[in-house]
Amino acid sequence: MNQVRMIYVSRMTPECDMQAIQAILDIARKKNKAMDVTGVLCYDPAFFMQCLEGPRTAVNDLYASILRDNRHTNVLLLEYTEAQERRFAQWSMAFVAASDLSKGLLEKYTGSGKFDPYRLTAAQALDFLLATFRQKPDALNR
Repeated sequence: MNQVRMIYVSRMTPECDMQAIQAILDIARKKNKAMDVTGVLCYDPAFFMQCLEGPRTAVNDLYASILRDNRHTNVLLLEYTEAQERRFAQWSMAFVAASDLSKGLLEKYTGSGKFDPYRLTAAQALDFLLATFRQKPDALNR
């Protein structure tokens, strides 16, 4: 089976509040498990950054639905690549709020203490998400 990894960033629209994010997570965790998709969602009140891993067709279908979702705007695909191994295989959809991350981690990757995923390259985005996992593994289980 062809496995891929995709990382995208987007700006949140006013329709997306914490209640909507919790609903996204609840649905994604069930749906992703059934589709054999894993990943992580990093949230800030202005931005999303998400990594999805799994079968090519399932990841493509999810990305198409994200592009149609009115809670996202300015969607930017940072990475789409074949993936020999999953980096976030433990989670159908892990979640971390940027406010839970150290300023040092944010400064290292964005050049400031503020989360702005549009400043990241594809490699930096993946490294950032992996560093987040190492720094806050418990936060990802929410």
